[in-house]
Order: sequence, then C-alpha cells, then structure tokens
Amino acid sequence: DLDFVVEKIKKMPSYKKQIKGEKKDAFDATYQKNSAKMQNPISIEACYKMLLEQMLFVNDSHASLQVTTDVLPEEVFMDDNKFSEFEASDVFINHPKTDRKIQELKAELSQKHPEGLEGIYNYGENEKIGFYYADNKKDLIGVVLETNLKQWEVGEIRCYATHTNANKYNLYYYKADTRTPAYLKSLSFENGRLWSYKKVGNTNNFEFVINQKELTSFKQLNDDTQYIYFKSFSNRKGKALKQFFEDTKDKLTAKSIIVDLRSNSGGNSKYSDVFLKLLKNKNVYVLTNCFTGSNGEQFTLKLLKNKKAKHLGQTTFGVIAYGMNYGYNYNTPSGHFNISPTDMNFHEYIAYEGKGITPEIPLDFNRDWIAQTLDIIESDSK
Repeated sequence: DLDFVVEKIKKMPSYKKQIKGEKKDAFDATYQKNSAKMQNPISIEACYKMLLEQMLFVNDSHASLQVTTDVLPEEVFMDDNKFSEFEASDVFINHPKTDRKIQELKAELSQKHPEGLEGIYNYGENEKIGFYYADNKKDLIGVVLETNLKQWEVGEIRCYATHTNANKYNLYYYKADTRTPAYLKSLSFENGRLWSYKKVGNTNNFEFVINQKELTSFKQLNDDTQYIYFKSFSNRKGKALKQFFEDTKDKLTAKSIIVDLRSNSGGNSKYSDVFLKLLKNKNVYVLTNCFTGSNGEQFTLKLLKNKKAKHLGQTTFGVIAYGMNYGYNYNTPSGHFNISPTDMNFHEYIAYEGKGITPEIPLDFNRDWIAQTLDIIESDSK
C-alpha cells in the first residue's frame, strides 16, 4: 500500500512542484522508515497514519486518503451479539482515551472564556466533546464528555486538531457512526466552530447562508445595490449556471454588487469567469467564509483584481492551488484505503494553499452579514 500511495503522490503536480532538494531527501527518508516498519504486521490505523505522514509532505489540501474498512460495520452495530464481541475486542478496548479525570475536565472547560478555543462543544444533538490544549499548547485534543451513542464511551478521544497556521488546523478524527479514522485539512477554528463541532452557548451562524437551497440567487436589495449568490460552479450544474448567466447579464445595473460566495464548493472556472466582465466596472463586495474553496477562492482573487472590489467576511478554506479534473480515486492493494490524488495545477495560488484568502474587512459573527455589508456600502458611498 505504501508503494502504491507513493507512486500516486509522485504523479501529482503538487509533488513535482514542491518536493525537491531537502524536501525530497526527507520524503525519501520517511518512505524508507515507514517501509521498514511495514515489514511487520501492523494495524489498519497504524498503516493509515504512516500513509498520511507520507502524503502530508505535499501541501495539497485537495488530495485525500480515506480508510475504506469500517472499524464498526453496520451489520455489527445492528447485531447485539456481534456488538458485544466488538466491545470485547482489542480495537475497542485500546482506543485512545484521555488521561484527564472527566468531571474535573468538564468543570475546567465549562469555565473557559467564550472566545477561547478550549471548551465544551456540541457534536450534533447526541454528544458533547471537550477540547483542551495538548502539551505543546498549540494543538487540541477532543474527548467525549457526554454521549447518547452506544458505540462511544465517555473519556474516549474523538479527534486531534493539529495547528498549522493562524486559525487553521488539520483534523485527525474518528467517525461518530463507525469509529473509523479519517483526516481533514485546513479547517478554520473560529466563531466557536471547528468543522461540525460547535461550542456550547455559541449560537451565531451568520457566516452561513441560511435557508438558501437554490444553486444561485439574484436580488435587488435597494436602488443602488444588487446581490448575486453562487453555491457552486460544478460541472454537474453547468446547464443551470449558464441559464443564470443569461438571466442576470442584463440585470446587473446597480453601482454596487454583493457577490456572495459563502460555502461555495468550487467547480469549473468557465461558469464563474463569465461574470468577471459584467462586474468589471462595479463596486464589488465579495463575501466568503471558511468553507469557500477551490474555484470559489480563485474567483474571489480574480474579482479582487478590480480596484473597486472589497473582500469581506472570513478567511477562505485554502483549497486552491491544485484540483481534480477527472476525479479519479484508487483503492490500494490491501483494499483498506482509497486515495484521491490531484491532477490539476494552479500553483500560482500556492501562497494561499492551506491558509486561505484573508478578507480586507472581517465581519462580526454576531450580526447578519448582508446587513453589515450594506452598512459598509453606505459608508463607502458618503
């Protein structure tokens, strides 16, 4: 599996651009170290960590590696006898646990500052996860404090958040339903939120577009301001995106245009870039959040080439410098893992990879973002 994964990594444009000189020496040395360890039987999770170690030499947030063999398959979960056997297994018993006393930890975390990262977080409606700093005071550990899920026990580690830069973290976590390990890159830890973990007491969700089910939207907000929203630029939505362009190209007549790219998942630039000409001479206000990614980020930077454009909101995802044209993924020889390598090169954006694009004007998390943007537009017009 290691040889297979390394072969796929070496074909990626990101590897070819980044792994040279001392980095290549370190990559090769890590390969030799991990290869030697794999001569002996190891667990699926131990193997996964070694494969991730190899992949993380490359700063490429699009490329991913998944575990395909569930720790707790559905048929085991649904069968009481099989589930009892699972609870007696080494993989369950040896799952990492906190060395902290739970009641003391809960009491300590409940007193943490509301704006701090440490504290108690909701994970859906069934669990409370406590985040506390690791010994290095940079990374964080997430531990189960309360759970209604029979496959989890209080005190078990749910995730490890590794600090990379600014508010960005990589997350090694265990899936709630199957306990299978997984990995996510370049997540923002902000507004009491890390991915699906939301701090108890923090109900602010203004960084999201709420109740917007449509792919696109056009609105006339007032005499001088119009609003357009893009959920994605996906090839699968190409027909709808072309139609939206036709429907709006003659309507964008206001002096100021809000371009809402919050949680835009990216896609094909041919569906986004046709709007650049329409917006060229406008006062453009680009809204992004921490889930604006890929071509959504590239489109943001292209819009900002307009000297009358401003970037508002939250730092973007940081998944921008590479991509997947064909979207191929491959099962490793063992069948336990699946790798999705990148095959597109946008290396000119490498400065933003894993970091995101930071807005000129950060918006407050405790008030509606469109209302804040309208206030800024009004102030700019004076």
